[in-house]
Amino acid sequence: MNNTIKGIAVGLSTIFVVSNFYTISLLSKKSNLPMFDLPVSKYSTYEIEADMQGYRIRHRMHDPKIIASIESSKKPAGFLGASKALSTKETQRVAGEKDITVVNNGELTAKQIACIEERAKGQSTGELIGTSVATGSGLITSLSNTPWIGWFLSGFATNTARREGGKLGGNMASDFNDC
Repeated sequence: MNNTIKGIAVGLSTIFVVSNFYTISLLSKKSNLPMFDLPVSKYSTYEIEADMQGYRIRHRMHDPKIIASIESSKKPAGFLGASKALSTKETQRVAGEKDITVVNNGELTAKQIACIEERAKGQSTGELIGTSVATGSGLITSLSNTPWIGWFLSGFATNTARREGGKLGGNMASDFNDC
């Protein structure tokens, strides 16, 4: 009976050690192609062409899609509005945004710039608070103590808290400043 328990313990220990070495060897293998960590924003675009001989990157940090529309209407003109004048109005909007209209040859208005700045400030503060709440509440510490996957769970929880805090902070800042 005692030898059976020792055999099971040695077998399980061997399996555990071998699985750890296998995991480390999988993590240490690198790809032959280069890895890229480009900065990404809501409006950034990039294109990467990579092969064994090298790579080529085209990146634009602020490249929003602009939607243009032209409205034509006939308005009364002339003496006592006897004739009609054709009036055209061209507007450009940033795709995906509800209140950002591009005016003056692609320039944003002062209110739109102020709203973007306030939203960014609120988002930054929300990210900081979300991360602080996740780490300060002990959630990250308890998740990091989980065997084998603790490092993943704690990182995932920290990133999720940061992202959701940023969304909440940005929305609150927009609502508070009537944007």
